[in-house]
Amino acid sequence: MADTRTAMLRLSALVGERSLFEKEAYRRLWLAKLISHIPSDAMIYTMLILVVDATGKSFFSSLFVVAYIAPSALLGTVSGVLVDRAPKGLVLAATNAARAGLCVLLAVSADNVLTIYLIAVMFAVAGQFSSPAESASLPLVVGPADFTAANSLNNLGQLLAQIAGLMVLPALFLKTVGVDALAIVCALMFGAAAVQFLLIPGLGGAVGDMAMSIEDTRERFAEAWHELTLDSVSYVALIIAVLANTTGLVVTTLLPRFGNQVLGISTENIIFVAAPAAAGIWLALRFVRRMSRGVSPWWSVGGSFAALLGLVMALAFMAPAGDALARANPAGLFDPGPFGEGTARIIVTGVVGAALAFAFTFVNIVSRSIVNERIPREIQGRVFAGQAVLTNLASIPPILLTGVLADIVGIAPVFFLMAVIAGLVAAYFAARSLARPVAVAY
Repeated sequence: MADTRTAMLRLSALVGERSLFEKEAYRRLWLAKLISHIPSDAMIYTMLILVVDATGKSFFSSLFVVAYIAPSALLGTVSGVLVDRAPKGLVLAATNAARAGLCVLLAVSADNVLTIYLIAVMFAVAGQFSSPAESASLPLVVGPADFTAANSLNNLGQLLAQIAGLMVLPALFLKTVGVDALAIVCALMFGAAAVQFLLIPGLGGAVGDMAMSIEDTRERFAEAWHELTLDSVSYVALIIAVLANTTGLVVTTLLPRFGNQVLGISTENIIFVAAPAAAGIWLALRFVRRMSRGVSPWWSVGGSFAALLGLVMALAFMAPAGDALARANPAGLFDPGPFGEGTARIIVTGVVGAALAFAFTFVNIVSRSIVNERIPREIQGRVFAGQAVLTNLASIPPILLTGVLADIVGIAPVFFLMAVIAGLVAAYFAARSLARPVAVAY
């Protein structure tokens, strides 16, 4: 255990934070989330690849993502109230145990597309409870002064989980022993995470006295959301986070087809093109605290979101940008240029992807820290559940629409259109908030 603690302290230096892992509760929470997120990323990515390979259409990959996010429309109010009422450790242990069982189910039915869709739905149900529970657990293990640093470390954990879950495990298993073995390994990791969540100090508190009938659940959820809207800074930050994550879901959904159509690579190899995004995420984790310190949250959230949209628009021009790089030969040393067309497009996409990952990570860290700091902790479970509901509901129409449009007009125009629409929606909500007679100053 001492060796693990020492390794984690060295790891925390990557984002300029050397003290948080000294706190046992936060250290255990971070480790449990890492063990849980690795198999979650691996299973979702693997199921998406299975659907894409079986169908060959962007619409069906969009339909898979919709199947994964749709349950929040029905469970958002219930999950938020339950998270605020029940011990967070118990909720997280139960959801991870459930996902372990789903991995076993996938191991015996990986060749059935319909079953894959059903497993995705059940994964989403579990995630609808685990995600707000993880977010609401942070104020229980660290103080307000550490929220930004803790969220940066949390995102470092997500980065490591994505590297292991999206790149290492699928590449290792899908090209060797197959989906069945990968699903069993993921089941074991979910089981280990469930045990770890039960051992975290501070997350095993008594059950609250909040009513849990359907009518009272809706009322409690509405109360929390009303309190959020009274704080204009937190409200706009959350709306921007919703739009950023919606945009990210659309980009992720179209990424396999983008690899086929624009870059000319197979679906299972697209994750390696996205590998430079890890550098962008790390830079955001390393510098978000320094860059956001002393800066108005309106600028830190709004500026990073504007950069995010600009970079999504840039994805629409990867083909001409890559072709220009392939033809570039300023020193006259190559004929016709130093790179082939496919290689040049991959290089340009990797650079834009890294910048896009930086902006996306920055937006999410700053917006989450604002809510952690400004909203009472006893309602944060409902607030973060509400964010998940909004993100998923807002994502369903554009994911389905962009899947159809991508099959008709191609991937590139869809990226540009999505960024424009997200920017207009953000401008509308920001203007409406600023136009209120009484605004809450930061």
